[in-house]
Amino acid sequence: MKESMKKYFGWGLTVVIVGALTLLIFFCIYKFQTLAAGVGKLISILMPIIVGIVIAYVLSPAYNWLRIRLRRLLTGRVGMGAARAARIADVLAMIGTFVGAGALIAGLLALIVPQIVTSVSNFASTLPSNLMHVSQSLQNLLASNPQLEENAMSLYAQGVNYIEQWIQQSFAPSMQEALNYVSIGVMSTVTFLKNFLIGIIVAIYLMAGKEHFIRQLRRCLYAVCGVRWGNVIMEYSRYSHQMFSGFVGGKLLDSFLIFLICTVVLPLMNMPYAILISVIIGVTNIIPFFGPFIGAVPAFVIVLIEDPLKSLYLLIFVLVLQQFDGNILGPKILGNSTGLSSFWVLFAILLFGGLFGFVGMLIGVPVFAILYRILTDIVTRLLRRRQLPVATREYGGLDHIDAATHLPVRRKNSRQEETQNAPDDAQTGKGAGKP
Repeated sequence: MKESMKKYFGWGLTVVIVGALTLLIFFCIYKFQTLAAGVGKLISILMPIIVGIVIAYVLSPAYNWLRIRLRRLLTGRVGMGAARAARIADVLAMIGTFVGAGALIAGLLALIVPQIVTSVSNFASTLPSNLMHVSQSLQNLLASNPQLEENAMSLYAQGVNYIEQWIQQSFAPSMQEALNYVSIGVMSTVTFLKNFLIGIIVAIYLMAGKEHFIRQLRRCLYAVCGVRWGNVIMEYSRYSHQMFSGFVGGKLLDSFLIFLICTVVLPLMNMPYAILISVIIGVTNIIPFFGPFIGAVPAFVIVLIEDPLKSLYLLIFVLVLQQFDGNILGPKILGNSTGLSSFWVLFAILLFGGLFGFVGMLIGVPVFAILYRILTDIVTRLLRRRQLPVATREYGGLDHIDAATHLPVRRKNSRQEETQNAPDDAQTGKGAGKP
């Protein structure tokens, strides 16, 4: 009787949980805009904390490296106690990390910003004469072809008419909105600086007490989830850290090296606005897959106005550079850090880029790789539980699974599928903890 009651109670509890989750999902969909506004408000409030976490995560490797060496130096040579040496080493490592990061950023800005300002100023000052030169070249080209000239003049008249209507109907009324956007931009800049300064303070506290915070998180994790699921979450947390630190850090290093190559090669090619173009190519190269194409378009337009022939040279250079990056430099730095195929990389960039913009395009690939790993492990465990083949290649040319032996039965008279070199989803990672 007791066992029967327990069984019915379990069924009833399952029904209640499923019903509650269904109602919760329906409510989230029905009130999506309200929930999104609430989440956005919460993120805005916690933005200094988020910025601090990001700063601490980025600077922690340098802080740990410096702290370990300072502790060895102070403990072994100064002769003070281990506890006091550790405290002094931590303080000096913290100061050295932030001073070094600030000096690196300031040095890069001092090196790049003046040249960017000069390039932009030169571009703005020479733009009218360059456009006049392009106009004269087009006139000379059209003079030898009356029909082409007539068509071009017709398009020109339509374009001028469209611009006049746009100025009268759209541009003038939107000037007030533009002024409002300027004021909003100023406030956004002030807010960013405030969040950044507070984020530095938060990062200092997090880096100074990160061991204690990590112990607290682990304590809460095992208290809530227990040993079984706690170990699984710990394993996936380590994998996530490895994925983000490896992919994002490697991508930043790769883009910086691409920027350095551009700063050396483009001046040798006598390319106009070399530093500006190098910055554009280097920054957009951070975005996987689409970065080279995004950076090549504005760089091509800038050079095209100055010198059409050199714009073609620039396209050839960018093509060669990206082939070098994609086939030699990138794999050397990143390797196959995500384990994703090209299709899933493209899918992740489009999905997360559409949801979160530039940040989504940057972190979308490692986030999707983590979700892909979790899903792969779940599928693998379900297959093993049902005593079915785990390896992906076992399902090539499959007709059905034998119900008695649980072995795959191949299709008769069918071409053998190319599965030998296909990635095995069940073996892309070493496997997380088994729940």
